[in-house]
Amino acid sequence: MPTALTNREALRRKRRGREVRRRRLRLLGLVTLLVIAVVSWVVVAWARDDVDASSPAAGTDATALPVASGVTAHPVFGRINDKNLVLPVDAEAVSIIAYHSVNHEGSVALSPLGERVDGNLVARGVERVIAGPADIRYHVLESRGRVVTETGAVDIGAPVGSPITSPVTGEVTSVKAYKLYGKYDDYQVDIRPKSESDVIVSLLLVADPRVHINQTVEAGKTVIGAVREPIPELAERLTSLTGDSGSHVHLQVTSSPAPLD
Repeated sequence: MPTALTNREALRRKRRGREVRRRRLRLLGLVTLLVIAVVSWVVVAWARDDVDASSPAAGTDATALPVASGVTAHPVFGRINDKNLVLPVDAEAVSIIAYHSVNHEGSVALSPLGERVDGNLVARGVERVIAGPADIRYHVLESRGRVVTETGAVDIGAPVGSPITSPVTGEVTSVKAYKLYGKYDDYQVDIRPKSESDVIVSLLLVADPRVHINQTVEAGKTVIGAVREPIPELAERLTSLTGDSGSHVHLQVTSSPAPLD
């Protein structure tokens, strides 16, 4: 009798041992799956960070784009006095809107619209103008000692070949070929805005001009030319911010009373 009990007890212990081992194996399997899942997530996260870090826009979020998605192709981005300036390049192509100083005595200060996003860049004295959601985001570059006006010009970054349209409605007063820095072929197109006859809006860094003197142009519609190949001496300041070639169109406004008829 004791022998039978002993055998049954041994059998029960053996079964319990097998069950314990099965439970341990199941637990080990679950832990292994959990470890694999965590490691996989970490690897994917690192890979995503590496891709983001290699992007020119690394360190910025969608709200830092120069023009918010979904806006019109040529939104108003600034003003001359009470006259609107529309983007001369399609909004989706714009890489940066960067105001800077000029040393021309006749320069007219531009009034930026939107949200200034370059708090760490040194230019001072320009107030941020925000009316509702900020669709336009701009930089103001360090003056480098040129203090006639800190927003006397604006560079609009865009890929080479992008169409340039007129930023104002008005009349073309000049289409001039010249040598920039004495060595780069370039064109300057001057436009006198309608109802703002005492100023001239000038576009520089223009290739393939498509307008002529006395031609009437319409803001955001009439094609003036195209964005030219970048000039190293001018592109470097934008390249450090955009990570691209720095190609752009340059816009400035000067005081120029209309001639008497």
